[in-house]
Amino acid sequence: MTLSFLLQSLTDLALTHKQLHSVQTGNVFDVGVAKKSEYAAMWIELPILIDYNENKKKLFTFALNFLTTCKADNIDDAMDKTSDMELVADDMLQAIKSKYTTIGNQDVTGLTLKSFSDDDLVGVRVEMTFMIGRDCDWQENFDRAL
Repeated sequence: MTLSFLLQSLTDLALTHKQLHSVQTGNVFDVGVAKKSEYAAMWIELPILIDYNENKKKLFTFALNFLTTCKADNIDDAMDKTSDMELVADDMLQAIKSKYTTIGNQDVTGLTLKSFSDDDLVGVRVEMTFMIGRDCDWQENFDRAL
């Protein structure tokens, strides 16, 4: 499985959730300027850490941000919306485990977000590691060098 395929699969799955209206990929500082985001949204955060230390697998570590808008300077609304996004994040984690049984995910942690960007966004940032098999025929890409 390629990184591109993994990200597209996560995007497709997220867009089937009844509460998520858009999925974006980019750096954290791009969140506030993404004009095509409709909230509630999932934001796939760059950069992505790739670990190649094992021969048969590689690890992709990145964050999925589940974000929605809240009323400015209203802590009660912010906490209600954060709670909603925590449930959406948990839904997504359960769906990932159910749908992608050949992908291992480990080291899953979450952190609540408040006043994220200039758009009064709140939600949950889930950092996770996906374990993917390394099934490339690397020897075919070297002409007699090895």
